[in-house]
Amino acid sequence: MVERIIAAFKKNFAGFDVNIKAVVGDVTGPEGYKVSGEKTGKKIDAQIIYKSGHVVRYALNDLLAFAKSEKNIFAYESAPDFPLRGVVEGFYGKPWSHEQRLRAIEHFGDFNFNTYFIAPKDVPWQRFNWRQPFNDEFMKLMTELISKGDENGIAVTACVSPGLSVKYSDLADVHAVISRFKQLYAAGSRHFSLLWDDIAWELQHQEDIERFPSTAAAQAWFTNQVWDAMLAIDSNIQMTVCPMHYCGRGNEPYLVEIGPLLSARINLMWTGRDICSGYLDIADAVIFQRSTLRPPLYWDNFPVNDGSMQKNLYIGPLRNREVGLHKYSAGLLSNPMLQFEMSLFPLKTVGDYLWNSANYNPEDSWESALTSLVADQPSRDALRNFMRCTMGSNVGGDPAPDLRQVFRRGVTAWRAGQLNEAASEFINESNAMKANAEFLASGSFMYPDIYSEIQPWMEKYLLGAEALEAIGNALQRCTFNTKERRIEGSEEIIKDLESAVYKYSGSRKNMFGDQIDGPINELIAELSA
Repeated sequence: MVERIIAAFKKNFAGFDVNIKAVVGDVTGPEGYKVSGEKTGKKIDAQIIYKSGHVVRYALNDLLAFAKSEKNIFAYESAPDFPLRGVVEGFYGKPWSHEQRLRAIEHFGDFNFNTYFIAPKDVPWQRFNWRQPFNDEFMKLMTELISKGDENGIAVTACVSPGLSVKYSDLADVHAVISRFKQLYAAGSRHFSLLWDDIAWELQHQEDIERFPSTAAAQAWFTNQVWDAMLAIDSNIQMTVCPMHYCGRGNEPYLVEIGPLLSARINLMWTGRDICSGYLDIADAVIFQRSTLRPPLYWDNFPVNDGSMQKNLYIGPLRNREVGLHKYSAGLLSNPMLQFEMSLFPLKTVGDYLWNSANYNPEDSWESALTSLVADQPSRDALRNFMRCTMGSNVGGDPAPDLRQVFRRGVTAWRAGQLNEAASEFINESNAMKANAEFLASGSFMYPDIYSEIQPWMEKYLLGAEALEAIGNALQRCTFNTKERRIEGSEEIIKDLESAVYKYSGSRKNMFGDQIDGPINELIAELSA
């Protein structure tokens, strides 16, 4: 494994003559490592000390950073906070393509992830045709993904979700799941996942009703049968289960029942207080652990944007995950957006938090993600300007932090009666946004795949620019009542602003939060007084 990882990564050292010696040695924890090196011109001699072979991939990330730096001598030791770190591709809607998944795995290695669960909801093989073995074409693709995972320190697997039609008491159904897991094992998977989420809560078959006292008992029995069968093949495997009740306080009756019934080594997933939790904290994790007799493996529904959330791009950094949560957790897997390219930016910040929560800074991590994923400076600047108009999500964050400053300056000026100065703030920002949109749509922007994903939001972006222009034009035509300290204007101005609001609100995509809606409607109200 180690030789494969180094060989696959060496392409990243273009222009350098790199000699790497990797040896097993004394490090902190199972995924700790030490890396050191000396650089003479373009020649680098380096050593990596590790305990687990896949960890060499993370050490190589640090070695590459050293190669690109001005340093000539380098020595570093590190280990992650969270044991399991990565992605569960578990959203509803169009799944990522095979080519995107191959690229994703390389990026996941860059992010210091170690796990990738493939579990898209709306594909036949996942939740509907689960009784059938994976076909040859599917296994060919999975074998390629698993192999790519081995080169990047990522354990890759496909999940099985039998809950829509399963008969828990039927051993044929048990063996159908085992058969799929055996196929994955033969292809190289060593981590397996059985998902019971988003299904009917009541037992559906008379045989199950007669045999089991509850759905929790039925799922525990079924899961343990699968676990025992796989454990007989390899005692070092891992298994993860997503329970039927996967959010809340962590002490719900279902969780209290299923936890003690499941084999102790099986990971149990949990999304936190809510399906898309605004925060994850230690106190809730402790409750979950006491109830289920195991720490939670978080299925973190960030930055996912499926279902009713498809009008949003959640591209800001991870926030509101408590420092030290790793001490009370088996790990965290992030559920990404439907948009592959745009998911990479928040996922990079997830990786930073999972590796070292104490030193994690959301803003710094996000800027680092932007720099690493968009190398071309003009393209990066243009994309930053766009992205910072849609930075909010369920985990918090100002949706449009830069635009907020424009409004602070503009509104302050108009409250002081400096209408021309205020108008200039909004018109100048409008012009800058229009120019930025033109650059993004041009051949000068070097990342067409990124533009393809953000293109549905470009209409909203330009409508935002037009709304700012409308505010600026209105202020130029208004007067300031110095006695009452308020703006005054004609009915025509009000109608022009209302027209801009109507047009802006007509877009089906979300950007800017309420940064534009609030001030423009306030201006209309003031002029109507």
